Amino acid sequence: MESNASSIKVLFVGTGALGSVYAWRLQNSGQADVTAVCRSNYQMVVENGFQIKSELYGTHTYRPSKVVRSVDEAADADAYDYVVVCTKALPNQGDNSGIIANAVRKHTAIVLIQNGIGIEDPFVARYPDNPVVSVVAYIDASQPANGVIEHGSSSGLVVGAHPQANMERLAQLWNQNGVKCLVTEKIQAFRWLKLAWNASFNPISVVSGGNDTQKMLEDEECRKLIRDVMVEVYRLGEAAVGEPLPVFMGVDGPDAYIGYTDRPGTTVYPSMLMDYRAKRPMEHAVILGRPIEIARSLGVPVPHMETIYALLLMVEKQNLK
Repeated sequence: MESNASSIKVLFVGTGALGSVYAWRLQNSGQADVTAVCRSNYQMVVENGFQIKSELYGTHTYRPSKVVRSVDEAADADAYDYVVVCTKALPNQGDNSGIIANAVRKHTAIVLIQNGIGIEDPFVARYPDNPVVSVVAYIDASQPANGVIEHGSSSGLVVGAHPQANMERLAQLWNQNGVKCLVTEKIQAFRWLKLAWNASFNPISVVSGGNDTQKMLEDEECRKLIRDVMVEVYRLGEAAVGEPLPVFMGVDGPDAYIGYTDRPGTTVYPSMLMDYRAKRPMEHAVILGRPIEIARSLGVPVPHMETIYALLLMVEKQNLK
């Protein structure tokens, strides 16, 4: 669809598997002018667009309004209404909040679609006058080759409300184009809820020897370990936010979360496992490191998380040599 005069200007930073799907659905509204920052996949996307095969939306070639190699190249005289950050959250590799600086203007809202706890902190510190919006994604997508996207049947978003960012409009455009989008005042509770999955399945897929979700759940001891980690995250998250974690997609606790993941025909290769296999740094700082720090400050015991974290750090150190 073509954009019109009332279009919002949106910059996507980190337009890989996740970013390309959300950029596509937003641009499909005809009310969003989307610029995509592509790095390793730049040449393929410029020449061929994103080749997306989606169980939910079908097969499509998606061409962003504009494709650039860097944020500096994307910056122009017209301010972006939204800068959507879909990169990995890797504070263990340094503070990367500065990568969007040249695209942020006075009224720009910074939208973070990232995993983990505390991911907003460096952006709030660097851009104190801009709204920083936290978003949790439920999506199964991968990029097996540059510009080639494989997407399953999930694409939901939980969006933090912000009085200065008009996230309702962004959510409406996504909702109207097939992305189930919930705007909430309790985004941190939803972050902890998502962490129950990420802090269990993600690292265990690596330290167990490289297993997908079904292989992990078929093993009785591994299944119990996943549940034990989830129980710790639930206790910690509820202590951190001061109330029970929300019920979402029918998930009301660890057993329901495991049951949801163990559906017939559902096999997930966790992102940490994909990063490990590709010899890339993993998102352990925001998925395990920071939550463990919070647990210690609150006096909440998390022995399973601490053990898995210690093992994961050793495994990554050896893998990245």
